[in-house]
Amino acid sequence: MPDQFKYWTAVNQIRSGEVSFFEALSDSGNVLQASAFLSVLPFPAPFSVISLGFYNTFIYIVLFFVLYKKNIFTGFSIWFYLLFPSLALYTGLSLRDTLILFFMVLAIIYARESSILKSVISIIPIYLIKFQNFYIVAPIVLIYFIFNVAKKGMGLTKALAIGMIGLGSLFLSAPLALPLVNKYRVSMFVEDGGDPSDVRLISGISDFVFQGLTSGFYFLSKPLPWEAASALQFIQSFENLIVLGILFLITRQAWNKSPDRLAFWLLFLALSMSVYGLVVANYGTAVRYRYAFVVMYVLFVCADCKVDKLFPNKRILFYRQ
Repeated sequence: MPDQFKYWTAVNQIRSGEVSFFEALSDSGNVLQASAFLSVLPFPAPFSVISLGFYNTFIYIVLFFVLYKKNIFTGFSIWFYLLFPSLALYTGLSLRDTLILFFMVLAIIYARESSILKSVISIIPIYLIKFQNFYIVAPIVLIYFIFNVAKKGMGLTKALAIGMIGLGSLFLSAPLALPLVNKYRVSMFVEDGGDPSDVRLISGISDFVFQGLTSGFYFLSKPLPWEAASALQFIQSFENLIVLGILFLITRQAWNKSPDRLAFWLLFLALSMSVYGLVVANYGTAVRYRYAFVVMYVLFVCADCKVDKLFPNKRILFYRQ
């Protein structure tokens, strides 16, 4: 993943004083902005890309203890956090994705605690590092506070109403959004080494609405085994099938236990997957962008809906609080 060298170079530039911390933070490119956050971690200057990867592993470890301390983990979610292959892979690379996951999780944790200021402070770095995620997480956190989801849940009626408003907004915005969606669809595919002629463009308003409604589930599941173009993608395709099974099992349990609380997280998952499903055509990129939202869904559905085991009728004790 050649992007790693960009972050490694940027962190060393900041550490050497070639670029100041505030210059990096105010830079128009998100590589320097993300590198500014990585540069303040208490480690020696990274000698190699692998060295910088440990910075992200450290963030992953810190997040583990934050989740443990805040009692977010359940008997199942703690093992999912430790054993989910994509999480282990991407939190060990010299990329910005671990920072994004860290701040998104913090924003939700503080929203659950009704701490508006801390939640807002956690969201600001997301805007600097990856504005697309900001426009997903910020409305979700706002809805969390407005409907007091932490105490009451959201309710299926409210979730459906927000979904219908989102559908109407999708239809009304199509004439303006369609050219931008196709532009980002092509640019992100080319940026990851793809041939622009291989990208299927969205052809019109009806196709835009159809893709908006269906692309979320496809984004959640791709690449399928027959779509894999490399050994890594082939392995990831089987991981996807297992993860889909896990998501189904914990969602079914959560529906039986607390449908009002589950409704909010279904809205969160549908929004995030649909947004990225519209603009991301590359399979490898899909896995990289998706894993953070999958981790958050599992963590907070299990925490809010008290899902302690994947198979509730089996007497297997994974974890004691």
